Amino acid sequence: MPLEKALPSNADAERSILGAILLDNSSLQKVTPVINTLDFLHLHHRKIFSRMLKMADAGQGIDLVTLIDALRESGELQNVSVGELSGSAYVSALADGFPRVSNVEHYAKIVKDASVRRSMIHLSERLQMRAYEGEETPEALLSSAQQTLAAITPRAQQIVGGNGKLTYTGKEFLATEFPKPEQLVEGVVFKNGSHMIVAMPHHLKTWFTLGLTMGATRAGLIMGKLEVPKPVRTMLVTVEDYPGDVQSRMNSLLQRDSFKDVDLEAFRVLPRPMGGMDLMQEAWLQRLLKEIEEFEPDHVIFDVLRRIFRGDINSPKESSALCEQIDRIRDIAEVAVTVVHHENRKAEDIMRASAGSFNFPGWANVLIRFQRKISEVIGGRDVSHVEIEVDHKFAKALDPVRMVLDLASESPVRLEDLEDTEGVADLREQLGQVWSVADLSEVLGVHKSNAKRRLKKMIAAGLAEKVQEGKRGRQGGLARYQFVGAGE
Repeated sequence: MPLEKALPSNADAERSILGAILLDNSSLQKVTPVINTLDFLHLHHRKIFSRMLKMADAGQGIDLVTLIDALRESGELQNVSVGELSGSAYVSALADGFPRVSNVEHYAKIVKDASVRRSMIHLSERLQMRAYEGEETPEALLSSAQQTLAAITPRAQQIVGGNGKLTYTGKEFLATEFPKPEQLVEGVVFKNGSHMIVAMPHHLKTWFTLGLTMGATRAGLIMGKLEVPKPVRTMLVTVEDYPGDVQSRMNSLLQRDSFKDVDLEAFRVLPRPMGGMDLMQEAWLQRLLKEIEEFEPDHVIFDVLRRIFRGDINSPKESSALCEQIDRIRDIAEVAVTVVHHENRKAEDIMRASAGSFNFPGWANVLIRFQRKISEVIGGRDVSHVEIEVDHKFAKALDPVRMVLDLASESPVRLEDLEDTEGVADLREQLGQVWSVADLSEVLGVHKSNAKRRLKKMIAAGLAEKVQEGKRGRQGGLARYQFVGAGE
């Protein structure tokens, strides 16, 4: 139904923010945590604010002369106009009559509130049209309405409880039913979550992200193991490989039956740009947010971290700043984010395997690790596979699986059960009659946590048993095991 009233906005507050930045450049740092370019309703204000962000990223001072010159050089000055004022005259008027503004944060909140109200109007209008069309059940519409309200509520004000309370007594807390995180891809990706894929170079991680991006455009089972409850729109920021290589890989998948129903309009690719990308630059962040607003994805994948960040990954301060910047994208755009990263601690547990600061595994709600790649020729064709381990903080994680890359197959990228009981005969020979988890870890060449997981599977299959209890505490881990029938 058409809107009859003007959309909420406050042009004076928008002008006040721009004028405050002209008078005192430090005002820019005060407002960016509250608003972004898209919160300005008036297009000319968006252009000016965007240009200010780019100037700040370039280390330029922002005043009337430098701003007008930057707008003129970019070809935007002639498009800046309001009423009788246009171009440099309008920009000059932004600071006219303004004392040094000390409450710029208040103006930013006014602009943000108007932006939220506009989002509420647009979203509710779409919901109203769906209700009139009558193609969905009332339950589906109610669920969508709840998600809509959550999407337009600033995250700091959202209440996660099932009854709208902010705090609970212990009794109330235990009696409250909290909503479970919505899964975009069961056991791997959840709505508005933070995910990290960790792998050594050339361990098939890009094939996995392509399979996830393309396969999830339709509901159902993808890659043989992953359940997609409803189609997922994905923006793939693929900045590690050259665009031609990514194209070739996509085409090789599209030729096979398991990818024949891919919706090519349901994902968008941001290929490797000339000069690279740096998310710590506000200009890059705002450009990306604009693309996200236009496409409205559910999931954004960054492949790979070192191509979107030029700082020191080992620095706790700089790595923390990057995590906060990615959180801004997740929170402003209301999307799930996945970052692909390299591993450099091969013998470590999944939580300690990623390169650089431990801020990265601490930031991620879901960690996905690729390890132990094997390439071989089977039936005259090249086949590779890696083992995948998932640590999921909010739901049951995907069981350890093997991802197979077999481009000659109709399922070229697929997940298979990891047979943890394979190779037992070789283990018997190498471990001897009685052995410990540490021995198993050394023979397998994996971290103890992974050796324990495999041992658990072998015990469940009746292939191994405990023969001696170990000590508890820091000196524990001395339990001894043997293979069933090992001494026969």
